[in-house]
Amino acid sequence: MTEEQGDRRVRRTKAMLRGALTELLKTKPVNEISVTELTRLADVNRGTFYGHYKDIFDMVEQLENEMFQEFSDLLHAYPADALKHGLRPILRDVFEFLQRYGDLSSALLAGDRDTRFLEQLKAMVAERVSLEWGRLYRFDNPREQAFCLAFLVGGVVGLIQSWLEGDRKETPDELAALSEAMILKGIEGLNLPR
Repeated sequence: MTEEQGDRRVRRTKAMLRGALTELLKTKPVNEISVTELTRLADVNRGTFYGHYKDIFDMVEQLENEMFQEFSDLLHAYPADALKHGLRPILRDVFEFLQRYGDLSSALLAGDRDTRFLEQLKAMVAERVSLEWGRLYRFDNPREQAFCLAFLVGGVVGLIQSWLEGDRKETPDELAALSEAMILKGIEGLNLPR
């Protein structure tokens, strides 16, 4: 077996385990999922599972770390200069990322894992927004800047949660346009009927 074939096999095995974990997380918290149950659903040998992970919590942590690394790379691909002409490209990429990891993200956000996933998501968005928006917009009052940041991060993360917990009918493009309009113009900018 070539190295490439081995890598492909590992990726396929991990994808099957991730899919099974996602399915199980829809019906029960992570601390109630057993390796036996997971491997049976994934049709993977227990030994194979232990070749990649110490236990279920290790698997979840590794999956979260992989997702957050990819999310961080996505956020850092857009410096402040790229955002001067609008937020839609980065917002579209964020929603496409979340669509790709939709079921797993939704399961992790809904789970009872001490809200670690949600808090890390908020922290990453807050860090990036405060860094880049600090370069784009001038705030005379640091307290006002902190309130704006809290409002923006809470709104974006709330929108993400609503979308992931719902039926996800809206496309990443539609959500990017809606988010951009609310962020830059507020609700008044949406031209809603009165």
